[in-house]
Amino acid sequence: MNILLTNDDGLAADGLQVAYKALVAQGHQVTACAPDRERSAHSQSVTIGQPLGAQATTMPDGAIGYAISGTPADCSRLGFTTLAPPPLDLVISGVNNDSNLGYDANYSGTVAAALEAAGQGLSALAVSVERSDHYDWATVAEIVVEAVQRFPGWEIPKGVMVNLNIPAIISDPRWVWTAINPTPAPDSYLKLQAYEKGCSQYTRLRQEENCPATDDSDLALFRAGRITLSPIVPVATYQPALKRLRNAHQDDNTSGTLRSQKSL
Repeated sequence: MNILLTNDDGLAADGLQVAYKALVAQGHQVTACAPDRERSAHSQSVTIGQPLGAQATTMPDGAIGYAISGTPADCSRLGFTTLAPPPLDLVISGVNNDSNLGYDANYSGTVAAALEAAGQGLSALAVSVERSDHYDWATVAEIVVEAVQRFPGWEIPKGVMVNLNIPAIISDPRWVWTAINPTPAPDSYLKLQAYEKGCSQYTRLRQEENCPATDDSDLALFRAGRITLSPIVPVATYQPALKRLRNAHQDDNTSGTLRSQKSL
């Protein structure tokens, strides 16, 4: 396969290097294109108003990788439009050194890079592993290679990406497809100190362990030690509300438009 590999932790991050070496060892053509520094939790933000730098870097097999002075979404877009040779078979974002589950997928730069590719009709996979004091990178590498092998058989529609999360301790080797958990973790803010002219500092206190998990969601199954996969779309319309509003208020919209035209 011709693969673009990106992430939000940087070109030298352990997870990206592990994935790169494992994929190249399997005979895949891999172009690495990642931020020049950690860009976690940047979601789908992009750089505007200034050029992107692309520093060529030698990868372990002697090929050229690119360190980009932008966000994960920038790296993905620049990679699949310009830096990686076409045609691409798959865009992989990761391996991230922390999980990206449930509502937190909205913030993830790892997930965002894959979403950018999916939005352009490319096959895309985000891979994350639970934060640990002792990462089992050998197992992670095996799972990445297996995911690439399995991907064509999943028949993922264009415009959809796959979010793969690997627990530190796997209770069951069978992978499970599941919906993402819809509830955000509870937050609170601690006031640190106050400055002159009414300016204060606050730090965010996140309580991820207290996040409620819907049965059979990615978060619930991941907590039970399962490897989870979730199909995610870049843009979602809430169809029940759209259908109801169209049926109930379509005439309102039309008459409002006519009134605006008459007033001109």
